[in-house]
Amino acid sequence: MIDLHCDTIMQLINHPDKGDLMNNCWKIDIEKLKRGGYYLQDFALFVELDHEADPYARYEAMRQVFAKQMELYSPYIRHVKSYEEYEACRRDGVLGALLSVEEGGVFGGSLEKLKKAYDDGVRLITISWNFPNGLSYPHGPEYEGKGLTKTGVAFVEYMEELGIMVDCSHLNDAGMFQLVDMMKKPLIASHSNARALTPHTRNLTDEQIRSIAEKGGVIGLNFAQAFLGESRVSQIRDMVRHTMHIYQVGGSDVLALGTDFDGIRPDTEIENAADVPRLFTSLAEAGLPEEAIEKMAWRNAERVMKEWLA
Repeated sequence: MIDLHCDTIMQLINHPDKGDLMNNCWKIDIEKLKRGGYYLQDFALFVELDHEADPYARYEAMRQVFAKQMELYSPYIRHVKSYEEYEACRRDGVLGALLSVEEGGVFGGSLEKLKKAYDDGVRLITISWNFPNGLSYPHGPEYEGKGLTKTGVAFVEYMEELGIMVDCSHLNDAGMFQLVDMMKKPLIASHSNARALTPHTRNLTDEQIRSIAEKGGVIGLNFAQAFLGESRVSQIRDMVRHTMHIYQVGGSDVLALGTDFDGIRPDTEIENAADVPRLFTSLAEAGLPEEAIEKMAWRNAERVMKEWLA
């Protein structure tokens, strides 16, 4: 499997007494990823802008935690910065780790800081989170019709030039469609679901699902209860419903995983990363073809990574 989004580094930096990347009390660690059969896990560095006096310093502190864990457990997991390095991990039977940033606003619109992030190995950036950030506007009715700022356009253009994947999860509708129009490479929604089933502005409309699919991009299924249904616990049956809807609207090539583990409420029927294969068993029982399941599990994400990171 390939999972396009988790917040495990946030838990490690906030709770250093509760374990590290090899073994911890959270949903994702090396031992759980190995048991689950993962090829690669994306690790997001999430910075909540209104909680940090210096958002960039918080990003740097989280990046150093990630780097330390990569160094400490290098026999088991490697920071992947190119498709060639990902292939080497597959060949050597080592887990791959993709580094991303969830909140493009941490860079303050600076292309110099963006270039440094690339040099430090960041390969995916979620443009927006839940606040206006100088680049774009987040989901929500109060931001309807507001696209990327001039600074945001320049930022995204430079991301595409460098080879940093552009992630539209959390972005508002106008900004997302602006990305579709301006980008040449596939657009990613790393952790989003279907708005037709659960009417939350964090989810994607059918038109957006089709647009991402036509762009050659992928949508990572989010395991968060609020974006799946009305149950208190994130249910596998709701994950299946959203997957089948996205498949019917956008086809098999748009399916992917973006669990959002360790950033969402821990009340999930799928216990942790080692338990994710239960989802694919349920999808097969629901009639999703075997080829589509394999595409969702890893092939589609791998294809997009190859185009961006070659």
